[in-house]
Amino acid sequence: MSVAIASRMHPSRPLWQRAADYSLPACMVLTLVRITADIELAYWPARLALIVYLAAQWRAQSRLAKSLLLVGLGVALAIALWREDASELLAAALDRFCFFATFVSALGMLRVAALRSRLIRQAGQSLIRQSPSRRYPILAAGTGLFGIIVNIGVLSLFGALIKRSNTLTAAGGHESIRATRERRMMLAMLRGFAMVPLASPLSITVAVILSNMPYLTYWDLVPLALPTAALVFALGWLFDWLQRPAPTGLALPEPRPASLAAFIRFGLLAAAITASVFMVAGLLDLSLPVAVLIACPLSSFVWLALQRRRLGGGTGARRAGLLLWRHARLIFGANRVEIAILGGSGFLGALIAPLVDTEQLSAWLLASNLHGPAAAVAAMLMIVMLAQCGLNPIVSATLLLGVLPDPSSIGLPPVLLASALMSAWALSMLSSPFTAVMLILSGLTGRSVYAITWRWNGLYFLLTVAVLSAWLFVLNGVLTGHWMIW
Repeated sequence: MSVAIASRMHPSRPLWQRAADYSLPACMVLTLVRITADIELAYWPARLALIVYLAAQWRAQSRLAKSLLLVGLGVALAIALWREDASELLAAALDRFCFFATFVSALGMLRVAALRSRLIRQAGQSLIRQSPSRRYPILAAGTGLFGIIVNIGVLSLFGALIKRSNTLTAAGGHESIRATRERRMMLAMLRGFAMVPLASPLSITVAVILSNMPYLTYWDLVPLALPTAALVFALGWLFDWLQRPAPTGLALPEPRPASLAAFIRFGLLAAAITASVFMVAGLLDLSLPVAVLIACPLSSFVWLALQRRRLGGGTGARRAGLLLWRHARLIFGANRVEIAILGGSGFLGALIAPLVDTEQLSAWLLASNLHGPAAAVAAMLMIVMLAQCGLNPIVSATLLLGVLPDPSSIGLPPVLLASALMSAWALSMLSSPFTAVMLILSGLTGRSVYAITWRWNGLYFLLTVAVLSAWLFVLNGVLTGHWMIW
């Protein structure tokens, strides 16, 4: 039921609730004005708009999101009572929350346009309908590319296409063949999506790292992150080949591989959207995460307008605007959990970081011999282990970056620490039974999250952990000019 119809059916809906539907867009605009123009009047209205949004969405939040927000509120109250500089700390923490809420919503608008696109469905179909020998690399790479624009929505989209195409009829009536095909395609999709934190300039991972390590740029991350993503991809392809089923002697007709023309067109579209982010960053002299706040909503609106144009003349801009206006409650409410977790983590990290004695922590790390690349590996493993306990990498990475001393003070190149955290994010996606990724795959396959993480993917995950740990030492040798691992 659309919001417009719902509003007519419930005219007694309180005015503050109807106003709250537009609180997040107001926060986005005001935050952007505050960041780009540094207008003092935009500061508190943006913070208040965010608080209204969180209050309106409270009942629909997940348990983790509620817990994180309550912890943040408790820490904020404690600081307000015992710190003389409480107002400055709380204002800075709220500003961090506003930024992350705006970032998530900017990407969410792209997802709205993508999931209404005929091109997305056509490209997805072309990826699924490939021969067995080509299926893994094409599906994994395609999921990674789609994940840049559609984010986690790509799993539901591709998963539904896999279920629809992988029938008993297509498997010659053999359930074992159908199940094997499903497992291989689902794993290709999972491992492809795990590359997004390493390969996508629009990912939340990049936003968290660059906002907490402002002395780095995206171009500092690329030489380490992209080879790491390629390594994850190659390991997955190798495992798929090694675990391929033995020949059964059954002569099953294989469909002719579908044309990749639609996928190529989508690739060009994704490249254009990504290029627009870099163009905005260059023209306005902005950091990449801030450029995302401008380029992604504009790209989304243009994409929606082109879709609406097919309905009969005009540019489609008016129809796109009406769509966003009438369905603001659904469009911006859909991001509530991501906003609460990412924004709440940034808020909590901004509050805790000033309370930590970083000099003492640095001295302790040096005394424990946990420095250099060993510290990077330890940070990666800590985030992955916490993910197994249900702590989202957004939370652990934000807090870790907030309390860690200057990485250089413990002999750790900052870009190596960033690469370790991006790797940890990817590994958490591959292994944690508590992530939304695993919950979606469990719902699609009808299998428990533990069966997927450990029975299907456990050996690959363990090997990838070992390889990436060694890889961090190799990268450190390249960065410092010392090729020896020890």
